[in-house]
Formats: sequence, structure tokens, C-alpha cells
Amino acid sequence: MFILVNTVALLAITFSVTNVFLNFYLTTAIFCKKRVHKKSDFSLIYGKIVVDMFCSADTSTYLGYFIIRIVDSTIVIKNLSFFIAWPNFNLGTMRCWIVFFIALDRVLATCIPISYHNHRSKIPMLAISLFIFGYAIFEYYILFVLCGYVLDVPLDCTIFRCAVGTCYHDYWKWYQQVMYSSIGTLSVILFFRLFIWNSCSKTTNNNKTISRATRISLIDSFIIFAFDFFPVFLTAQWPQINTNTVGPFGSLCKSLGFVIESSIICHFLLGNKKVAPTSLSRTSPMIM
Repeated sequence: MFILVNTVALLAITFSVTNVFLNFYLTTAIFCKKRVHKKSDFSLIYGKIVVDMFCSADTSTYLGYFIIRIVDSTIVIKNLSFFIAWPNFNLGTMRCWIVFFIALDRVLATCIPISYHNHRSKIPMLAISLFIFGYAIFEYYILFVLCGYVLDVPLDCTIFRCAVGTCYHDYWKWYQQVMYSSIGTLSVILFFRLFIWNSCSKTTNNNKTISRATRISLIDSFIIFAFDFFPVFLTAQWPQINTNTVGPFGSLCKSLGFVIESSIICHFLLGNKKVAPTSLSRTSPMIM
């Protein structure tokens, strides 16, 4: 069991560090080296890349501390688990909202392209960004006021759950379920519109080329289902699969999903210098 826990932890930290470098490479290519022509229609995707980089960096720190605790349980810093875990929850909240808005944007651009083209500019990116940051700050109120959290992490705590308390962790599970269900619903609508609707349509002049942003949105949804939701489902069905028995299995799956997603985004943004294709709609999307 000791070997299995260490193997899972080492694989998880390897994937997590790899994703940090991939997203750092993407960030510098976009904002510093100008290898990617920045477009306003990719603003949310750029933001997700930055959030993913910091999220993976925090996960790497947690996994490093986890491995150290396995090797020598006497090496412990009081309350350090909270200061590692809390940013991960906060960044995870922001990431869920970003993916949700990307999926919503794609659905609107694909299903009602004319109305989208006429009204999308009325909702500035600043408003969306302020909402996401505002909700992340609101979680401080949930943790410290509604849940009455007191910073006193047990010395034997090595997982995120005990670092933030049962109350907040229960809220976080509820929040994830709501957000994943919403993102999944939007993705089903998008998939239906792109593939089923167009395949059954008798109109011959449909543009069947899918924009890069739409592809990224569908990939985000698949990664969330396969590497976030499904592992949680497994651990819920088989409680014996936990950190004590198999190591940080959830972090391993999530980090692997991040690496796959970042590699695909690298290919979309850096691997193809041709002009980006338009979406399936006749009107080019304004934001995605």
C-alpha cells in the first residue's frame, strides 16, 4: 500500500508540474512573445489558461507536502494544509465559472447567431471578470461566516477536506455538482446543435467547420466529465478508494486531464498558423 500511495503521488505531482510548464509556455507565448495573435473572442480562454497554471502550481505544492509527510510524518507545519488547500478551492471556483461562461457563450453563438452578434458586445468582459472574482471573494464569507471556520488544522491533516472543515467541503461538493451539471447541459445542447441538428438538416449550405473556441469548449466539458466528475463518482461508489489506500487519486486524475487539455490547446493556438475557421453559424462569434 505504501508503494501504491507513493507511486500515485509521484505521478500526480509529475502531471501537475508538467501542466504548470505547459500553461506557462502558453501564457508567455500569448502575452510576452506574441506568438499568438490576441483576439477578444478568446479572452475567457486566455483567462482559463492563467487560472489553470496557478491551480496546478498550488496542487504541486500540496502534493510535495503530501509526499514529505508520507516519508516523515514528523515534518509538519501547523495550519500549512489550509494555506495550500484554500487557494486551490478558490481557483477551482473561478475555473468552473470560466468554463461555464465559455460553454454558454458557445451555445448562444451557435444557436442564436444573429441575436448573439447584435447583443454580445453589450456585456463587457470586465463585467464577467468582476462577477467571477466577486464570487471567489464571496466564498470567504461562506467559509468564515456561514460555516464559522476557525483556523486550527489538526497536525495529522494531509488532505484538502480536513483543511477547510466539513461545512465548507459539503458546500464545495454541492457547488461542483451544480456547476458540472450546468456545464454538462450546455455541452449537450452544443453537441446536439453542431452534430445532430446539422446532420439531420436538409439545408445544403451549412458551414460544417467548427471554430477553435467551440472545440476548446467541448474539450473542457469532456475533461471535466472524464477526469473530475468520473473519479469523484468512483470514490463515492467505492469508499475504499481514498487517499489513505491509493494516495491522491483525485489529484492524479485532475492533473492528467489538465495536461491533456493544455496539450490540445497548445496545438490549437500554436500548432496551426492558418486563419481560424468560423463557427457553424453564418455569423462570426464576437467573444468566442
